[in-house]
Amino acid sequence: MKSKERNKMKKSLYLIRVIMILLGVAAFSQACTKLDETLYSQVLPTNFFKNDNEFVAALGSAYTQLGGYATGDINEVQEMTTDEVVVPTRGSDWDDGGTQRRLHLHSWGYDDAFMNNPWDFCYSGVSTANRLIYQFNTLSDAAHKDISDGYVRELVTLRSFFYWQLIDLYGNVPYDNDFANAQAAPPQVARATVFANVVSDLKTNASLLTKNVDGTTYGRMNYWGGQFLLAKLYLNSQVYTGTAHWDEAIAACDEIINSGKYNLESNYFANFNVNNSSSSEFIFAIPYDKIFFTGFNMNMATLHYGSQFTYNLTGQPWNGYCTLEKFYNSYTAADLRRGDVGTVTTPATKRGNFLAGFQFKNGGGLVTDDGADGTDPDGKPLNFGNMGDLINGVPVPQINELGPAAWRQSGVRIGKWEFEIGGTQDMSNDYSVFRYADVLLMKAEALWRKSHSSTDAAALALVNQIRERAGLTDLTSLDGALSFDLAGGSVAGGELFNERGREMFAEHSRRQDLIRFGLWAQVNKWVLPHHNTTDVVNAKTDAYLTLYPIPKPKMAANSNLVQNPGY
Repeated sequence: MKSKERNKMKKSLYLIRVIMILLGVAAFSQACTKLDETLYSQVLPTNFFKNDNEFVAALGSAYTQLGGYATGDINEVQEMTTDEVVVPTRGSDWDDGGTQRRLHLHSWGYDDAFMNNPWDFCYSGVSTANRLIYQFNTLSDAAHKDISDGYVRELVTLRSFFYWQLIDLYGNVPYDNDFANAQAAPPQVARATVFANVVSDLKTNASLLTKNVDGTTYGRMNYWGGQFLLAKLYLNSQVYTGTAHWDEAIAACDEIINSGKYNLESNYFANFNVNNSSSSEFIFAIPYDKIFFTGFNMNMATLHYGSQFTYNLTGQPWNGYCTLEKFYNSYTAADLRRGDVGTVTTPATKRGNFLAGFQFKNGGGLVTDDGADGTDPDGKPLNFGNMGDLINGVPVPQINELGPAAWRQSGVRIGKWEFEIGGTQDMSNDYSVFRYADVLLMKAEALWRKSHSSTDAAALALVNQIRERAGLTDLTSLDGALSFDLAGGSVAGGELFNERGREMFAEHSRRQDLIRFGLWAQVNKWVLPHHNTTDVVNAKTDAYLTLYPIPKPKMAANSNLVQNPGY
């Protein structure tokens, strides 16, 4: 897509929010009350919902719900509970009452306040979609029914995305799509039933959405977004329902692959540039913008305070997110996705998923860590991951401990998305929620699981497309040692699992992958080496932790809710 079209789309999202405010149409909470009757005196069939522009203006509030998706509450529960992302407690920084450490150690409880936020994020999305569906169905006249129906189908598809997140995170959840008769305390519905309802909704509605891939569909659900969501649901269906649907997952992926609408970018990082809306891999993306649609704060979340001088940022970063040493080392030096390491004399010259080693100012010269107090082994020069440092001849770990005395420079940082020189705390990189590379990997996994063959030729060909772009040699088997398997040895699908991690790093896939591959209870084996004694005691590996607890405030407000086992 041309940059002019991209800016038009982002400006329209901003305009949509303004229009919604002017109309006085407020977002409703998950509790869902009936539409206020006075609304009919403000928005009537005689003066609104007459053309596409008016429908799109109202539709925008459903998509603005996604503003916090990239680095917000969903990111915390999908990423910080895995081996991909960790936030060490560096002194008083990022402690948050121990929240970040509990996420990492899988030692959360049902009364942890942060468990409330992903629930609210999802049900806010469901409620907004339900409200708009009700409005479109009741406020549009018969002459515009065909137009209205198209937008209702789009809303149902978007609502399905939020329900997918809910069953993935919480299992059995309330399922209520009737805005006019919404219940104050809706009953819980079995995970498998919600799964079936969502699949049915997608088959009925997403299948009739436009197949156009252009400026009018960018940042919105279309036919292909619906197919991707079906593929994701089917890929995880054995987890969600106990029944595998590999053929259905393959068919949904084939719809996208055979359409010819999408293909791998020749340069992996084209998907993550500041100006990335033209990516041929984006099936569904959130069009973030530092002015018109804010909320993507990866630069603030991962970079060190001193990195402000590397990128000439208008604000000081927060020194938070980093990755684990084992995960970083799952990339070989030949992998173009990894990037290289800055030395004490030379900045890193290859962009990568990670920022590692010594960091330099934008105008030259080492960045200093002015807050270093002598506990960091490198002292003042900023050195992400303490690369090359030795203590008594022994290499220093990238993260010395989870907390509370983690070094300020601990951990290789996330560099996957390009950080704009002179940028603000809000990034303008669009965030790919559904990306074509994932389609290839999903199909490969479904083929492998169906054939039970580590040398399935079709599956290997798909995975090797991903590897070839990364500059790696082809795999001859999908089996291999897990990147974090301390005991070593080959396991079924080990290299497929590893490749999913390397390609989809920090894109909200890892938690599902760990659970689907049966590795969730083992993930702490990867992270224990940098835990202190207290951390080792507190770390949990119980199987019930594959689901998060129903938040305490929701349990108190709705007597029809039943807490998940183990909590």
